[in-house]
Amino acid sequence: MRRILVPTDFSEEARNAYEVAISIARRTGAAIKLLHVVEAPYYSSNFSATGDTMVGSDSMEQLFMVQLLETTKNQMNELLRTVPHDGVDVVQEVDVDRPINKIKRTIKEDHVDLVVMGSKGSSGLDEFLIGSNTEKVVRSADCPVLTVKHRNPDFDVQEIVLASDFKREISTAMNEFKKFQQLFDARLHLVYINTPGAFESSSNLRQKLQHTADKYGLQNYTINVYNDVLEEDGILHFANDIRADLIMMATHGRTGLSHLLSGSIAEDLVNHTRVPVLTVHLK
Repeated sequence: MRRILVPTDFSEEARNAYEVAISIARRTGAAIKLLHVVEAPYYSSNFSATGDTMVGSDSMEQLFMVQLLETTKNQMNELLRTVPHDGVDVVQEVDVDRPINKIKRTIKEDHVDLVVMGSKGSSGLDEFLIGSNTEKVVRSADCPVLTVKHRNPDFDVQEIVLASDFKREISTAMNEFKKFQQLFDARLHLVYINTPGAFESSSNLRQKLQHTADKYGLQNYTINVYNDVLEEDGILHFANDIRADLIMMATHGRTGLSHLLSGSIAEDLVNHTRVPVLTVHLK
């Protein structure tokens, strides 16, 4: 792991994510980019993050953006000053754009290996219609995304839940999951959530999980079949039962109507669990 991206909105959750990223960087020697994106208004084509404007821009709009960028850069400097990052290479960037567009572009251009983001979670109508920026990144990022809600500056992982239906091809995601397990020398708990609507015998499911473990050469793991009404609830309850430090899942990254109709358990977990979640997009 060489490059970690930490998008920040200067919230408490984003600060928590930055602290976790620093802890991971100390383990891996990775560099961190701390990124804040000023949401681009309709006139943003006349403005850049350096404060340069194009001919024809409105003077009041220009003044507002200059002041906003100055405030933002002060907040960034304060974050760098108040969160210790000794021994970790941290660079900062402030830009004017749509946050999801800038984050996706940075992942590609900087060859980012991991995104660490804070998540406040969302619920109700906001979750159904819009979703958070974190959820949008989880759905579309071409690299693993670690979502964090609570403060954990000495981020350590001993017990990992890997939840899946173990039916589709997850080889790309599994390679990333193994890297994270090995980074912390953690125990991996493979779990299949057996629900009434898609019930299978425990013996058949255990065979599937064992086949997965053998296929990918997993080490230090357990095999688990957990019964619950809904998959998401089952993952949360199982993670609570074993006192998991991390949940890992693959996401299909569907958008639009397909996402609203079928949903994504990985993205729902990002909103609802207190446990950090590592997601990998299935390409």
